[in-house]
Amino acid sequence: MFLPVKRIVGSLIGLAVVLAVLASPVLAWNLSFGDPGYEPTSISDYVADFTIDGDGDLTVVETLTVSFPGSDKHGIFRFFDRVDPAAEDKRREPDDISVTRDGANEPFEVLEEQHGRLTNVKIGSADTFISAGDHVYTIRYTIEDVIEPGQEVDAESQFYWNLVPSGWQQDIARSELTVNLPAASSTDVQCAVGVGETGGCEVEGAGTRTLVVRTGPLDDHTPVTIKTGVDMPTPDDGETVPWPARWDRVLSTSPVLLGLVLLAALGAGLVGATLGARSREKPPAFPLQYAPPEGIGPAQAAYVLTEKTDNTAYVATLMHAAEKGAISLDRNGDSWTITDLNAPDSPTNKWSGLDEVTVGAAHILSGPGSSFTASRTSVSAGERLRTELSSFADDVKGWARSSGNVVPSGLGGFGGLLVLACFALVVVAAIWNPFDMTMVGLVPGAFAVGGASLMATGSGTSRTRKGRDLWSRVGGFHRVLSTPSSKERFDFSGREELYTAYVPWAVALGCAQEWAAKYRSEVGAEPPVPAYWGGYAGAHTADHVDSMVSDFSSTVDSAISAYNATQTSSSSGGGGGFSGGGGGGGGGGGSW
Repeated sequence: MFLPVKRIVGSLIGLAVVLAVLASPVLAWNLSFGDPGYEPTSISDYVADFTIDGDGDLTVVETLTVSFPGSDKHGIFRFFDRVDPAAEDKRREPDDISVTRDGANEPFEVLEEQHGRLTNVKIGSADTFISAGDHVYTIRYTIEDVIEPGQEVDAESQFYWNLVPSGWQQDIARSELTVNLPAASSTDVQCAVGVGETGGCEVEGAGTRTLVVRTGPLDDHTPVTIKTGVDMPTPDDGETVPWPARWDRVLSTSPVLLGLVLLAALGAGLVGATLGARSREKPPAFPLQYAPPEGIGPAQAAYVLTEKTDNTAYVATLMHAAEKGAISLDRNGDSWTITDLNAPDSPTNKWSGLDEVTVGAAHILSGPGSSFTASRTSVSAGERLRTELSSFADDVKGWARSSGNVVPSGLGGFGGLLVLACFALVVVAAIWNPFDMTMVGLVPGAFAVGGASLMATGSGTSRTRKGRDLWSRVGGFHRVLSTPSSKERFDFSGREELYTAYVPWAVALGCAQEWAAKYRSEVGAEPPVPAYWGGYAGAHTADHVDSMVSDFSSTVDSAISAYNATQTSSSSGGGGGFSGGGGGGGGGGGSW
């Protein structure tokens, strides 16, 4: 019962991490549009007509007289902010856009900026330069559902809009702004010039259906905003988004699309969980075994038990060869020397009878009587050991398959790579957001969380019936070596040599300390130091096992690190209230 709960908790934590990564753009939300830089053009006349129909839909005609001081510009741009601070459940999307310049149709391109928050109308052509002087641009567009429920106005509905948005980079010499409402306005129409201001302009026609605002010079980035009650029911046919605009980059602006993504993520998670479950093998029973299985060595036993191989298994293999008299292991200061104990002219081979993986460890030697010294600082020894360890790991895995104990299963080694790729896609979605909806990354993220066990060692293989039988016997032997004597007794009487014989197995199976404690408990004395550990005579017996393994492994690691350092160095050479700038109609423009 514990393991499934642990797996569920791990999956929930993994899912929380994925969601946190995908939601990170919310932290970077910024209502400013950045520093526009120098703007050489200006607007001498800004005339705009706003007409709202009975359904609350807005049609706008902006007529802008733009003064170009030179002929190095291609045109202007007009961008629209979809965010409306006074109606957070709405996104103000311009539609039916058309543009003329000096009475003739002008080419334009509609772009999305800031991951879909801004709609940018780029007016002009890269092949054409605009001549110096005044040019009249007429921009037409529509925006749906701009009438909202009244807030702090004396009417059921309201119109709260930036008639001149705050993002214009040009100075404006004068403006004339006309609003045609579907019903009479309030008698108290609020008008402001500037961001955060509450006044600064006069409105003509208060209490009628037509409002007119005229201003004198406006500095760049100076909005003109009105808010008025409208004597009509609030239209209710507009589309809404049930989350604030700051979440649009994460969730998109479509609840339907988000729902489809969540369903896809659920399916991907189930697929990943199914593949992950299939990659996990149920352990067999481990009946007591008082001797290791015949025909294999410590490294093979460890691999069958855990499907892992590491430096410790390599050390245990050398210890096994030494215990059988094939080699000697001699410690001298910070070095270890391995010597092949076969005499060059001996008719017998001391390696005979050993398992193929242990015999393969003789690769590090060059024949009978030869030696190899591993020093912590030796680059050449490190290079040789790195090669030997890689070959050793391949030998162990190759034996497992060739012996018929382990076979490929499921996605094989591709499963772990697929999970890593899916986690990488989560980061890609959060940083680059190619679909303007980071939550798309939840689809590969859910698969990666559900299938996380595909990254576990041995997930791409499974043990055969023969392999499971060997797994059971190795597990039973590990149980005897690692379980306290009060639970599983081991009779050392008259067989103390079995302790040293099984030390390599205990090292490989990760229970050398428990094996030593078992000896102490049964015999009432410190375990003996194996005779084949040259350089450890007289060592404190309580620590000799861990000390030898740690020292030899450290020597191996240091030697390899010395070699790797040379490779690194060689390669490194190469809503309520009112203020100006609030409401809908955000955006602005400039020249390019």
